[in-house]
Amino acid sequence: MIDRKLQENSIVRIVDDDEGFGDAIRFILKTEGWLVTFYSDAASFLKKDDPEVPGCIILDYQMPLVNGLEFQEMLAHEGYSQPIIFLTAHADVDMAITAFRKGAVDILKKPVSAEVLLEAVERAVKTDNEERHKDYRMVRYQEFYDALTQREKEVLKLVNAGLMNYQIAQRLGLSERTVETHRFNAYNKVGVRDLIQLREFMSHIEA
Repeated sequence: MIDRKLQENSIVRIVDDDEGFGDAIRFILKTEGWLVTFYSDAASFLKKDDPEVPGCIILDYQMPLVNGLEFQEMLAHEGYSQPIIFLTAHADVDMAITAFRKGAVDILKKPVSAEVLLEAVERAVKTDNEERHKDYRMVRYQEFYDALTQREKEVLKLVNAGLMNYQIAQRLGLSERTVETHRFNAYNKVGVRDLIQLREFMSHIEA
């Protein structure tokens, strides 16, 4: 079952110089509820598309002027992080290895069935959504950590290192009760309840 909210917030971009084939792909995707944009070449894509909009990119390998692998490099340079699905009538091992190494998530051979296409698109868009959510979560973690007082940061680092409250008190020249207070406040501010959650939180922090 396709996540309709995911569809509403994502765009499937098609970049293919064969407009007839592009129309057929676009029809399949739109019929299943996907928002779709079509570009006949790399230049028009880079001029009109917004890299901040989630989704995926369906990219033809054989295009004039710029081939799919070259365009893949251009997209990375322009800050695109959307998963790329390659469409090609002439896939070979070297091309596939290069495409995957550069971040492609799928390579589909033309002509492609509606079922295979839709499954690939759904996987790619879910991947993009998960990565964006992960990036957002990392930013929020860092913001929570940066909002702590210096003393709270010191206490969290030592708790994360495995020290007990009395050991932290000795290390920082504080009373054990003061350490407990800093620890309680810091836990609440960053949204963790125990040492396991703290270690997960701290693993994403640039202290």
